[in-house]
Formats: sequence, C-alpha cells, structure tokens
Amino acid sequence: MMVSLAQAEATKRYKKRHPQQTKLYQYRSNARTFIKHYADKDDLTKLIALAQEQKAKLND
Repeated sequence: MMVSLAQAEATKRYKKRHPQQTKLYQYRSNARTFIKHYADKDDLTKLIALAQEQKAKLND
C-alpha cells in the first residue's frame, strides 16, 4: 500500500526519535509472526515455558 510522502517522512521522524519503542514493536511483530507461521509444537512448548518463567519473575 502506498503512503503519502508526508506520512513516510512522519514515520521516519518517529523512528528516529523513538528508537527503543520502534525496536520493541519490531521484536513483538517478529515473535507473533514466528508463532503464527513457523513454530512447531516443540517450539511452542519452549516458548510457553519461557513466557511462564518471565511472568513469574515479573510477579516477584
């Protein structure tokens, strides 16, 4: 999909001013894509275990 030149410039400025937030969005997107399209049963089991460990750390 085409975006206007103004929108492309605004996106570029946002990414430059918010590099950490941009990285976070990209990591989240990559994780979702992996889970939805590429992960097998073993991968999902490992990811669930990692997520549970991280959740427990955050709750402490």
